[in-house]
Amino acid sequence: MWQKNNMAKIFYDHLVQIEEVLIELDNYDLDNKEKEEFISLIDQTLNEQLLNTILSNLPSELHETFLSQFHQAPFRPELMDFLKKESKVDIEKTIKDEATKIKKEILADIKKSQKP
Repeated sequence: MWQKNNMAKIFYDHLVQIEEVLIELDNYDLDNKEKEEFISLIDQTLNEQLLNTILSNLPSELHETFLSQFHQAPFRPELMDFLKKESKVDIEKTIKDEATKIKKEILADIKKSQKP
């Protein structure tokens, strides 16, 4: 099975559980290169949508500050502290909820692609 540690570390990884998606991919006859490509696409999709969610809940005047810090060191836990302080919602819950929604959509797409 593919390991999450093969992907880039992001400060919100502890809120995002995609093991179910990885297990579902294991049901397919994919070589390592194909699996890596799928995982990369899933990771990219999650990260783009979660960044959109974060920015949607952060005052626009702080977007540049956040994105600059994120670009320099996306793994830094201090990014979550910044978001908790500056966002208008419970950002951890918002990220977790959005990740769950995205994961369900990805799983549905994968299962839809199975041949009968």
